[in-house]
Amino acid sequence: MQFWSRVAAMLPIELNNQGIVDNLTENNKTRVWVSRRIGEDQLYLVHVQRTPGIGLPTSLVVKYFQNMNPTPLLDDSVKNRCKSEMILLASISHNNIINVLDVIERDEAVMLAYKYEVNGNLGYWLHQPKDAGRPLSWPERRTIAIGVAKGLCHLHHGCNKPIVHHNISSHNILLDQNFKAVIASFGAAQMNMVGLNQPLPIAEIPVGNFGYAAPEYGTAPGQLTEKVDIYSFGVVLLELVTGRVANGAGADGHLAIWAQDNCNELMANHREMFMMVVDREIPDRARYMEEMVMVFRLGVDCTARGPHLRPSMQMVLKRLRRGRFRAPLSCYLL
Repeated sequence: MQFWSRVAAMLPIELNNQGIVDNLTENNKTRVWVSRRIGEDQLYLVHVQRTPGIGLPTSLVVKYFQNMNPTPLLDDSVKNRCKSEMILLASISHNNIINVLDVIERDEAVMLAYKYEVNGNLGYWLHQPKDAGRPLSWPERRTIAIGVAKGLCHLHHGCNKPIVHHNISSHNILLDQNFKAVIASFGAAQMNMVGLNQPLPIAEIPVGNFGYAAPEYGTAPGQLTEKVDIYSFGVVLLELVTGRVANGAGADGHLAIWAQDNCNELMANHREMFMMVVDREIPDRARYMEEMVMVFRLGVDCTARGPHLRPSMQMVLKRLRRGRFRAPLSCYLL
């Protein structure tokens, strides 16, 4: 069967929690259904009842592109958004970056199909209700951090032209069955045709990304570089250590700003004070104290207010791999 008969003829149903398509073939009956919507950006989890052809999963995520207002034909702007994302991802091959399985087009909509990672997204695992499942161990968190760093390093340094993701967050990091990190949500990504450290003309912060957005989005929107990804990744590192959300309520709600303001005191050999900010859900957390201090320090370096003060992703990955988190502490108050 040709890719679930083009995913049941582009899911010609109302995309809702119980949408079902029955696709008949000569020898079998295949049921394709949408189990739930994921997030607010037209992402849906789709399943097939029978095992499809070799190499195809029984579940996938589809990103559904359609006009804001229902019209018979798809707007060129929507087609171009889908095409840009597809071309960009097709140019990337890396274990820690999501792959497009297929693109399916109709007059009124177009769909990108991605592999479904069974453990969902990192944000859920870090911020889920306490009764929803087990917490991530520190070795798992450390491995996830290295995986994301490897993916970002490939985007910035391993492609023909640097690619800036612009939407890194814990909710855009997917986890496979072994908790390997996979970077997703490339709708805002852009290839920098000039090179590293050269500005990109992007002025808008991706929806839902305010806690991860570097200060230059607001102060110098025409001067954005790959350092915005490093800032966002630094916030993820801080989340991994503290378990706090990136942008919560209250005066200390913005995680990166809170870390910048308090890191000197936390790093001044106050073990008891630092233990108070470490995620209490981490099993046997005292055993990994030194590593968590180092990762916290690296997160602070990555979220320095000045882009030029942040390390490159190559340096970030090197420090994570080798355990060299003891670079000069950068609690910059710029």
